[in-house]
Amino acid sequence: MIPRAPKFLLMRLQWLVGLMIITANMAEAQVTPPHSLTVADDTIQASISLPGNIGVDVKVEFDNSIGLHANNIDIHATLLNPSDPSIVDRLPSSLITADSAFPVLVSISPKADFGFGFEGVAMVELYTTALHYVEGTPLRLFRSHDNGDFEDITMLTASGSFRARGNTGSFSDFIILADMRSLSENLNDKFSALNNVLSSNRSAIDTSVLNPLDVAMGSLYSAITLQNYAVALTQIDTMIALLESASGDLIPDVWRSSNDIINVKGEMLTHLYTLRYSLRTR
Repeated sequence: MIPRAPKFLLMRLQWLVGLMIITANMAEAQVTPPHSLTVADDTIQASISLPGNIGVDVKVEFDNSIGLHANNIDIHATLLNPSDPSIVDRLPSSLITADSAFPVLVSISPKADFGFGFEGVAMVELYTTALHYVEGTPLRLFRSHDNGDFEDITMLTASGSFRARGNTGSFSDFIILADMRSLSENLNDKFSALNNVLSSNRSAIDTSVLNPLDVAMGSLYSAITLQNYAVALTQIDTMIALLESASGDLIPDVWRSSNDIINVKGEMLTHLYTLRYSLRTR
């Protein structure tokens, strides 16, 4: 006679089988396309309903786009485990975490061979009723390009129930995260990201733009180090005005879906806008 397994082992086996079934079902339902998608006047709007009664509205606005059509943009949302290593390992600090009420990653990926492009920055906004805005909230909009590290691109957070807006000079993944870093750490990280873009693309920038950028960057670094935030804001505004008025002949300002050129102007403005946000909401 075959001996009977102890009761606790049978219960454990049943639990594991149930967990496998649940996990498989979650994997199948994890990626969700929009149930509504419209494109008009340089604007994309999409609504996505995910399992667990979690919804997100996505809005993308361009100053000037080329070849923008609904059939050349892939948008979808993914439910995540907030402790998933594929997310956690890409966060710049352990003080940045996903919110269990909205563990949603939104991917926006223009199709590579459909000729889409845009100039300058694109505005990206996520809106959800799964979160609620309160003054002083640490919730921020982050992005990641090509599965790289996530970085804060927030330029606005607002109620209704929660709305987060940022800018980008390229596309990939967007997520709302709680950022509990200190102001100094936040500013230092954002300055480093801005400086990396400038340092990596100096040869592509005309000296009429590069020289005043260098001067302002030096002043900005000193102001942030000395916590002289009024001067820091002045330098940021100076650089924003300089870049916004610079043409593509002076600084590369185009991103295209083939992803073969760097939108230097769009990337620098993205980092400057979010630096200004952090200083204004300190």
